[in-house]
Amino acid sequence: MTSDLAGRSLEFAGEVAQLLADALGREVAMVSVRYGERYAVRPDGADAEAQKIPLAVAGTHLADLSVAMYQTLDHSGNYLKTTRSDFKVYSTLDRTPLIRLEYRADMHSDPVCHWQFHAERGAFSHLLSIANAADQRRVRKPHDLSSVHLPVGGERFRPCLEDLLEVLIRDCGIDAVDGWEAALERGRQRWRMRQFRTAVRDLQREAADVLRNHGWAVEPPDVPFTPHLEPYSKW
Repeated sequence: MTSDLAGRSLEFAGEVAQLLADALGREVAMVSVRYGERYAVRPDGADAEAQKIPLAVAGTHLADLSVAMYQTLDHSGNYLKTTRSDFKVYSTLDRTPLIRLEYRADMHSDPVCHWQFHAERGAFSHLLSIANAADQRRVRKPHDLSSVHLPVGGERFRPCLEDLLEVLIRDCGIDAVDGWEAALERGRQRWRMRQFRTAVRDLQREAADVLRNHGWAVEPPDVPFTPHLEPYSKW
């Protein structure tokens, strides 16, 4: 099973490298490194600083992208599963991220997948300060907007790397190469279809009901089936 996971994770690393080349024109050596029972897909490099991907505006290096995805096989042992992903964008001016998109399958207190913005807005800080005065247990850092975790679809419907890259290119003016839109669309479609297939495996009765309503002939298997509902209730 380990060798199968290693091969699939390495193949996925190749997909990410191709995506970065097709969208940003960056030849990034993506590796798959074993961490206990998981493999981490990330840029090659001796440390976190060396693993950052340079981002430019009009040819000037202004920001960096950090990418890491931790993978294992799912409970069936048949499908690759990402259990954690960390996407961070840094300015070259300081070490604090500008934005973060984080996902943890085993998250308990914060949303399983969430955006965090390292920015400030007076009106938002005002709200948080009053909330902190009312209940410090819930609002511990009223002057730190990055302490607010914005949920974005949970385990199954979370954003993908392609979504972040499009934000950087379309809204932040990061340099891209011809054909970047098509490359991101292909990657996004591949990602969402994989997530859809996973959702169908989780909720087979619901999938069968939809197909029957559209004229398909669908019969249940002989073996009992237990739906996997946890991803659809966690925030």
